[in-house]
Amino acid sequence: MADARLERSWERAEKRLDFYLRDRPTGTWALCGLTTLAYLVTCGMDLAAGQPAWKVVGWNRSKELLEALGGRTDDLARAGEWDRLLQYGVLHWNLGHLLMNVSALWAVGEVLEAVYGPARLWLVFWVATAAGGFGSLLLGSPLTVGASGGAFGLLGAMLAFGWRWGGKLHPHTRRWFGPLLWPWVAGNLALGFVLPFIDNGAHVGGLLGGMAAAALMGNRITDNSESTDLVRWATRAVVALATAVAFLRFVRMG
Repeated sequence: MADARLERSWERAEKRLDFYLRDRPTGTWALCGLTTLAYLVTCGMDLAAGQPAWKVVGWNRSKELLEALGGRTDDLARAGEWDRLLQYGVLHWNLGHLLMNVSALWAVGEVLEAVYGPARLWLVFWVATAAGGFGSLLLGSPLTVGASGGAFGLLGAMLAFGWRWGGKLHPHTRRWFGPLLWPWVAGNLALGFVLPFIDNGAHVGGLLGGMAAAALMGNRITDNSESTDLVRWATRAVVALATAVAFLRFVRMG
């Protein structure tokens, strides 16, 4: 009898996951689009400042511009400019850096959005970005930019979902929220110890931040409880505020 109930629970979860995976991942699209838009705006700013076009398109943004727009620097963050712990997450050095992070957000985000919905996807991203900025700050990185801390947070959220709710998933599906992810996470963290330009503080902080955020949230696949209207609107308000803070310096310089 217990096995039959468990199989029915697996079946319900599989149907819900399949249903939401068929839906359009609008939250993931918006997150990737907004990050790409920020990159294009910085390119325009660099061109307007007289940077050579070949350098702007194929190489790096100017360090001075990234610092002005919120690239996290240890001295400025310690001076009280804590908004930089969000702002660095929408800035990128070059096109390759952007494509790598947007690809990760896209690949993980559409699955996580099926589990949590678009608002909670964004909430995880911003919590992980802030945690990644703090991790980078603790390790003393002088300048941090990129959405990789947030992307690691989405991976952490998938691991947390598997840890908390994996018993209600079919064993085949459960692997995608745990055993199949760990080697990929470990490999990318190990790469950060080999390549000096990778900020592992941001990656570790983002991973832990995403895990913590997701561990505290319900979901729409295996959790039978529904969030109240107050919780849903509070989540949206926090996401909107974090997004506004992340782009505050763009508005000031515009």
